[in-house]
Amino acid sequence: MRSGWRRLLVLLTIVFAAVAACGEPTVRYVGQPQAGPAGPAGPEGPKGATGAQGSQGAPGAAGEAAFNVTIENCGFTQTFTAPPERAVSMTQHTTEIMLALGLQDKMVGTAYLDDAILPQYEAAYKKIPVLSDKYPSHEVLLGASPDFVISGFASAFAKPENAGPREDLLKLDIHSYLSTGACPERVGPLTMDDIYIDFLNLGKIFDVEDRAEEVVASMKRELATVEAKVAALDKKVRVLLYDSGEDKAFTAACCGSANLVVERAGGINLFNDLEGNYKSASWEVVVERDPEVIVLIEAGWSTSAEKEQLLLTNEALADITAVKNKRFVVVPFSSTSPGVRVPTLIVTLAKAFYPDSF
Repeated sequence: MRSGWRRLLVLLTIVFAAVAACGEPTVRYVGQPQAGPAGPAGPEGPKGATGAQGSQGAPGAAGEAAFNVTIENCGFTQTFTAPPERAVSMTQHTTEIMLALGLQDKMVGTAYLDDAILPQYEAAYKKIPVLSDKYPSHEVLLGASPDFVISGFASAFAKPENAGPREDLLKLDIHSYLSTGACPERVGPLTMDDIYIDFLNLGKIFDVEDRAEEVVASMKRELATVEAKVAALDKKVRVLLYDSGEDKAFTAACCGSANLVVERAGGINLFNDLEGNYKSASWEVVVERDPEVIVLIEAGWSTSAEKEQLLLTNEALADITAVKNKRFVVVPFSSTSPGVRVPTLIVTLAKAFYPDSF
């Protein structure tokens, strides 16, 4: 009898244990994050267990890849295992690209303004430290503890006293990016696709691809407002883009963003037969080629007023059609740089070149 009760007690213990185990079933959904002991966002869970942290390069959730982006830029290949958190922009148009992508909170410094920041980015820009009016010294740059440096001109990386070579920065765990328009090995005229790729690459690097695609789409929509009318033109105007210079005209050559904005606006760049981004041309050749419109660049090193005065008072230039008709268009230098301003400048120039078409 006693042994019978003992067998019954053992049997009941086994049954209750089985019921208790079934009371909290383990359910696993394929592709869903698996919480650590402290829950989905708990301190004991693996870093990267949530969607937000999983994109930061730490081991992600089951079915979710860790952040890993490889970018080839101007012949330099880098792999990012996390989006940069402390970026420094060394030129105005790259600063505005970063701000257009909404990355101001990821920026610890800017430098080298050509003129005023676009009004829509001014408030965000004012929250970012300005490291220098020109390029910051290498020491000042490193003092900002950057993990990413971006420039629109190769000169930023050419000298060790500035940012220094990109290879050396990477040894310090500082990634870098150079605008496609400034790539030394680039061949042929700059295109809008070359500008778009900078936005899309930065979107990948900073994990804001959707925002980058939105910005590019907006730029394309703005260009579309003039493209059909420009394509339908029977005759195109001859254009001199006059950046600076007195003894000679420093002007747009075949292959930079200055040539791009003139030609996408329907103009014929007077010196698109010269190699490079900018070149100097003699006034004798300018007179011979006879521009119908002259685009005057407003810049701190050479104001539009100074250039207009030279054109109107130099007797040797009096027979130029654009001078006789005083047909000048003034644009800020920053608008000709390969960045977010380019579509707006193309629209502005198209309307100035062909006022009767708009």
